[in-house]
Amino acid sequence: MKKPINLALIVLILTYGCSQKSATQDPTVIVSGKIINLESEEVTLFQDGEIASVKIDDEGNFKLKFEGDDGSSYSLFSERTRFELFLSQGDSIYITADAKDISGTFEVQGDHEKEARYLDKKAQNDKGLDDLFELMANSKEEYLKIKDSLFTLSEVNFKAFKMKEDVDPEFIILEEGYYSFAPLWYDLQYPNYYAFLTDTPKDSVDFPVDEAKARLASIPLNQKQFLKVWSYTALIDMRISNLSNEIIKSDSALMKDQDVDEKVRALAIDSLLKDKSVKDHFVYTSIKSNMEYRGPIHVKEAYEKFMKENESPKYAEKLKIIMDKWEMIGPGKDVPDFNFTNMEGQEVKLSDLKGKLVYIDIWATWCGPCIAEHPHWDMLKKEYADKRVAFLTVSIDETMEPWEKMVKAKKMEGLQWFAENAWKSDLTLHFMVNSIPRFILLDEQGKIIDPSADRPSGMIRESLEKHLVKIDS
Repeated sequence: MKKPINLALIVLILTYGCSQKSATQDPTVIVSGKIINLESEEVTLFQDGEIASVKIDDEGNFKLKFEGDDGSSYSLFSERTRFELFLSQGDSIYITADAKDISGTFEVQGDHEKEARYLDKKAQNDKGLDDLFELMANSKEEYLKIKDSLFTLSEVNFKAFKMKEDVDPEFIILEEGYYSFAPLWYDLQYPNYYAFLTDTPKDSVDFPVDEAKARLASIPLNQKQFLKVWSYTALIDMRISNLSNEIIKSDSALMKDQDVDEKVRALAIDSLLKDKSVKDHFVYTSIKSNMEYRGPIHVKEAYEKFMKENESPKYAEKLKIIMDKWEMIGPGKDVPDFNFTNMEGQEVKLSDLKGKLVYIDIWATWCGPCIAEHPHWDMLKKEYADKRVAFLTVSIDETMEPWEKMVKAKKMEGLQWFAENAWKSDLTLHFMVNSIPRFILLDEQGKIIDPSADRPSGMIRESLEKHLVKIDS
């Protein structure tokens, strides 16, 4: 049964929580420390994407400075090592640990250190919830027993913590929201995971799916105090996705639009969400996600509309920062003449392809969605074999060995190039590639047409035809 929302707590946050911060509070947050025996040379802080990253020195010391939000959760990552933190503007916190024994060596000093210690213990106790594959391979009865037991124990520990310690009220509301909504999120995931892990037809999975969907349909959509709670926003995302699918099914003509996903999602958000703060949040996250992956070209209309209508300067500021980053790789911009290695071990450059449109596929052998595009890519190459288009695939595998092996095994013909340094290669850094496959279209002079072009399985032909007419005229 879904837990009732703690209205008294909400009032506490809206009154006491807001009064604690000075209007002139320095937004700078400092996270520093010493972590020994790390496998990586870097530590990275995440919150809705990467916030900051820095190299550690030979002794494991690091220091991160960034502009923070009030009362927010952050994750500090370094390979397999992870710390959860709760921080506010102006905070400074110092962490020490041995990566080989985090639970036995974790120490923290500074602002919100009590919350950090609690989160460390919670992470150790909740490991059974982290491994979704192991948890959801269980039968319905065993899954529910384990899940309910872990959440019950975790919530008991939280209640004891907040009674004993002087806890930041903003942190309390984040945790209360987590326990209110996370169990439902797990239940909604179970049928899909169990079907996949046990090779069982999804329709025959033994689980009260209708009951879980009814609980999803009943979650409140106006709880802006929970917008920093991942489980709450994840459930609303499900509601938005479900309605988006219904809209597409009701109007097949929408599929002819190359930006159908973005436009239909905008319709779903507008229809579902009536609270302005909640609506602004989900419009922002939708535009941000699409802009980071596809660039501003494909969200221009939505971006301009949001910048006029939203009531949160913070969201507008963050989107403007992303937009400015894309400016250097916008249409018409030059591209540095990056070096690559071809299958023969020769050094090759983008300038070698001038005189043709260049359609680039950034991929890796471990990337399933990348491999899924290969048949469409091959079909497109045959279709435009006699046209002035160069089809260039660039691997960002960690080493050349798996790339060479797959190219030879699959007899992948044409321009097969390798970029050194994988995600840190010159190409991926320049084009801000944070997920693959990523496709780029350049004109015959090597200038950018689209820094995040349509996939071969999509509507790339429209762009190719349009620009082939220009260079052939």
